Amino acid sequence: MTARAAGGAKSGLLILVPCLAVVAWLVFVPLAALVYFAFTESTSFAAGGFTFGNFAEAYLHRRIGRLFANSLVYALGSSVLSFALGAATAWIVERTDAPLRRTFHAAALLSFAVPGLLMAMAWTLVLSPNIGWLNAMISAGLGRTAPVFDIYSMSGMIWALASHNFPLAYLMLAPAFRVIDRRVEEAAIMAGAGGLGVLARVSLPLLRPAMLSTLLLLFIRGMESFEVPRIIGLPAHIDVFTTEIQDATSTVPPEPGIAAVLSLTLLALSLLGIYFYRRATRDAASFAIVTGKAYLARPIALGRWRWSMGAAMALLFAVALGLPLATLVWQSFFRNVTPPAASSLAAASLANYRYIATYPVFLRAAGNSLLLGAAGASLVVLLTFVMAWIAQRATPRWAVAVDALIFIPIAVPSVIVGAAILFAYLVLPIPIYDTLWILLVAYVTLHLPYGMRFAAGGFAQIHRELEEVAEVSGAGVLAIFRRVLLPLLAPMMIAAWLYVFVLVVRELAASFFLVGPQTSVLATLSLTLWDDGGSIGAICALGALEIAGLAVVAFAMRRFETAVGAGAFTRSSRAAGPA
Repeated sequence: MTARAAGGAKSGLLILVPCLAVVAWLVFVPLAALVYFAFTESTSFAAGGFTFGNFAEAYLHRRIGRLFANSLVYALGSSVLSFALGAATAWIVERTDAPLRRTFHAAALLSFAVPGLLMAMAWTLVLSPNIGWLNAMISAGLGRTAPVFDIYSMSGMIWALASHNFPLAYLMLAPAFRVIDRRVEEAAIMAGAGGLGVLARVSLPLLRPAMLSTLLLLFIRGMESFEVPRIIGLPAHIDVFTTEIQDATSTVPPEPGIAAVLSLTLLALSLLGIYFYRRATRDAASFAIVTGKAYLARPIALGRWRWSMGAAMALLFAVALGLPLATLVWQSFFRNVTPPAASSLAAASLANYRYIATYPVFLRAAGNSLLLGAAGASLVVLLTFVMAWIAQRATPRWAVAVDALIFIPIAVPSVIVGAAILFAYLVLPIPIYDTLWILLVAYVTLHLPYGMRFAAGGFAQIHRELEEVAEVSGAGVLAIFRRVLLPLLAPMMIAAWLYVFVLVVRELAASFFLVGPQTSVLATLSLTLWDDGGSIGAICALGALEIAGLAVVAFAMRRFETAVGAGAFTRSSRAAGPA
């Protein structure tokens, strides 16, 4: 190793170790607090002596069997349905010549800007047996007095979550479908395999890692889902782990020990899913699709079925995304529940928007959400990109440890992170409880894995020879990062910032445990108005404003990302010369 390389490794380690310490604190302190409270007596958050009583209370008197059954059915049902719809969308968009494929991709991205809480609220306005306008319309058309659908059921919960999550499944599966070499499938056809045989014996086995990782993420999102069980499951008396954890912390007196035990149980279920995924994909090389040889990925011609497939996808997005969003926007112009009809247009007004715009709590919540979103996204991007650079370039031996540490929160449901951070900073002598700082800690902890995935992918695409050329030309470490890597990584960093910003603004489960009177955010404000029986129109107006704002941010940042990316390689090629 040269003296310069040894010095760079030493400097990198000096920066990496403090960063690792910060991440370790963010990840392990909340988990340690969960374990601590699970094994201690507690009264109004005052911890006592060692006990197993919390486990006995949780497992013997908290209907644990029903919690397990409801949570598993809900998570498995929603993940399977989301996966089926997402996989069908990915196949049609990426593998066929169906029309409107770019439109479907844009619609999937739009769904990312819609908070799950608002989707759940919107579905109650569509399919509730009492106020659901579509339910009433279908029942009237069929001449029935009883409602045809009931959103307040397990099947209603599964549909409400799957309709929101299937675009995520599509976005995760699309890259894998995109790079399958069509010639592999054609070779199987030439060998005598039929269409189903090619799908079952060639295409699906190659896609196994992507499929299993998508199913795993969807399952974890189902287990950690809080919005749908809170809005739809609670009135239906369908208890799951997340609502039971919330109930244990909000009851009088609070029961943090019970909440900690339930949180650890939910965490164990999530880790069990990750274990089975790793077992199923441990021989990763056997699933390689793209190698050093050129590959061909051309679309499949659907012939006369081309427009039928396009129409089916258009119908899916219209029902799953368009129907609840249109209902939300329509209702925002009326104070009380008003079914969509031309005869009601005369009563439409902007009164709800004026009310929300002058509502003091809304202004404070919007400001808090924007501040926390920007701060959380900036800290996540800064921390993960610096750590990824140092780990992969200066100290590669640490890369696996860094990656493993940062990815721990991906297996921890956000409701657990919120409860655990609440418990931790109630006993630690760090005065951030009931401030925006505790929310920021939760958001950074939750979203570190997403920033790291963007950072790792960005550095993997940049060959080290660019840095070596700049180093030979006399550039120092900071100059290399500023003039070579930063221009190349800018589009990826902007994409990561955008992604984390939207996730932070949308986050409800962790926020629910940590907000105070002066630290409300948009997600908790919507839930508070809903629980307090506020005007349905005002809640919908608040939701419409939130979705519009997130959509504008996504559009503006993507335009900026494209503009930066267009000149990135030109700038970095100039920067690789003498510094």
